[in-house]
Amino acid sequence: MRLGVVVAIVVVAAVAVVAGYILTMLLKPASVYVLISDKPVQVQHLYVTISSVMLHNEGTDSWFTCSIAVFTLGNASFKVDLASLTSASQLVAKCNPPNGTYNLIFLRILSVQAVINGRTYQCRLPSDVIKVPLEPQPIVVNGSSYSVNVDMGMVSNVNLTGNGECIVKPVVRAMVTRH
Repeated sequence: MRLGVVVAIVVVAAVAVVAGYILTMLLKPASVYVLISDKPVQVQHLYVTISSVMLHNEGTDSWFTCSIAVFTLGNASFKVDLASLTSASQLVAKCNPPNGTYNLIFLRILSVQAVINGRTYQCRLPSDVIKVPLEPQPIVVNGSSYSVNVDMGMVSNVNLTGNGECIVKPVVRAMVTRH
């Protein structure tokens, strides 16, 4: 009889631990961390100011706005020097989206400034929104966390026209890592 009571207590304890773990996983908020990087060529600095980061939920065709990284000291935008990110990534935003399938990131760009041979240029982009497809497949948020490293491909695509105009054509790609 004593052995039966001990076995019953062990089984009840094991079930409680497993149930607690499952409950913790279900209640834990999922996170998606968005990071950016780039590789410099001729540009000493390429300052990009990002005003918002959004995730597209393909199932509901809705958008989720992420929080710009907290180290921007309360600013509504984030300014980063892409030329300094040759072998590192910089956190831009943290997202805590609801469960769903997300296939696209939008980065709204306020401004781009290039420093070339010590001279600063105000650059323009083809659009003030950079669309980053999450390929080859979207991320499925259901309690899992992800890091999305967005290679902006901007530093090597800065062009100065004959009249001194600066044009940047980003070639973006995303690398998704599930945690």
